[in-house]
Amino acid sequence: MRDTISKRRGYAMVIVPMFIVLFLAMLGVVYREVAGALRIESLHSLQVSRDKGSVCALGRGLALLENGLPPTNPYECCATVNTPAGPRTFTVTFASVDGVTWQVSSSPASGGAASPPMPDYFGAPASAASADSQ
Repeated sequence: MRDTISKRRGYAMVIVPMFIVLFLAMLGVVYREVAGALRIESLHSLQVSRDKGSVCALGRGLALLENGLPPTNPYECCATVNTPAGPRTFTVTFASVDGVTWQVSSSPASGGAASPPMPDYFGAPASAASADSQ
């Protein structure tokens, strides 16, 4: 039998819980980072799907502004845009800042407000304009 006590006795019992605590701490940090990244990405995808119709209506309004100037200042009209959630109606507002610069904004149409539908062009049609010049 041995009469001497080993000086290395019991280290495994201390090292194993230390590694478990260290592993769980690292797992917690990684989980927080991944969860934060997932929240950011899910918020971004919701924002893109929410803004998709509004951006399309705004683009149609800007293309309309290239053809001519609105009949009144400010001018409001509504545009129906097909979105992933189905067709939605947006109100597009044209407002002149200084007579030369135009501010165009779009927002979801409220249920009570009835704006005229967005025209195909501002001003006289191309055929009438060319007939007047002849």
